[in-house]
Order: sequence, then C-alpha cells, then structure tokens
Amino acid sequence: MKKIIIVVALAFLTSASASYAAVTTGPHEGDAQPYTAIVPGTAAISGWVANFISTYDKHGIYQAIADVFKEGRTPDEITTNALDNIENINPQNVVAALYCAGAKPEDIRVASENAGISEMILIAGFETAKTVCGDAITDTQAYTPVGPSFAGIPGGGGGEGMAYGSPSSF
Repeated sequence: MKKIIIVVALAFLTSASASYAAVTTGPHEGDAQPYTAIVPGTAAISGWVANFISTYDKHGIYQAIADVFKEGRTPDEITTNALDNIENINPQNVVAALYCAGAKPEDIRVASENAGISEMILIAGFETAKTVCGDAITDTQAYTPVGPSFAGIPGGGGGEGMAYGSPSSF
C-alpha cells in the first residue's frame, strides 16, 4: 500500500513539474526551458549575512556588528539576522555590540522589540556595552525606561500643595 502511494505521489509531482516547465517560458518567445528569476536584493542580503557570519566566526560579535553597521545595515536588520543565523548567540551581546558600534539608542530599542528581546536584556546589554566599550559610548543615558518612575513624593513639585512630612509641622 505504501509503495502505491509513493508511486502515485511521484507521478503527480513529475506531471506537475512537466506542466510547470511547459507553461513557464524564458524571456524569449518560444523558449520552453524553465528559468529562475534571481532577485538582486535577496542575493545581496545573502552576501552580507554570509560576510557577517564569517567575521563573527573569526573576530567575534563586536567586530562583526561594527563592520556591517559601517556598511549601512540597520540595527533591525543586524539584530534579526544575528539571532536567526548564529546558533546560540546571546541577545545581550548583540545589543551591547550595537551600542559599541554607535547605533542610535532608539533604533536599538526598536530592533530589540521587533526581535522579541526583553527590556531586561536591553538594559543588561547597555550595561555590558558601557563596561566593554567605555568611552566609545557617547550617550550615557541611552536607555530611558518607557514606564513611570517611582522616585520622589507624589504631588511634590515644590511650593504650595507640596506633600511635606517634617516633624515640626505636626
């Protein structure tokens, strides 16, 4: 029974391929040979990703990200391709390398969100970058939390209406 199913499946695939070849013609009229259209953008992406991985293998993530960032790749492209193509890559190191390469903090935050990197890893990546790259990071306030800050007394702003708790006011 299995042999019959396999033979029928192969026969179907063969006939489907033959039909596709008959319908798909080349750029010249009457050319019955199947052809493949190569999309230039795809080949270029494959090339830079291959170079990126090669540099990573030889010199590490910091150098690999610095090189492709200088070539004009965005933090979003870099983050996505690093996480998708390098086995067991630490997202914290990707974030740190982006900061060290000089990427804008907001671009790194967006790239991290798009790649599913948590806010905690984003903060840890920034801290790692400060340690690893030191003076290369110009913005020491690169990561600003989006949520509210709980520092200070509610309603306190100085002057009237200020919540004040001095023992002399009791």
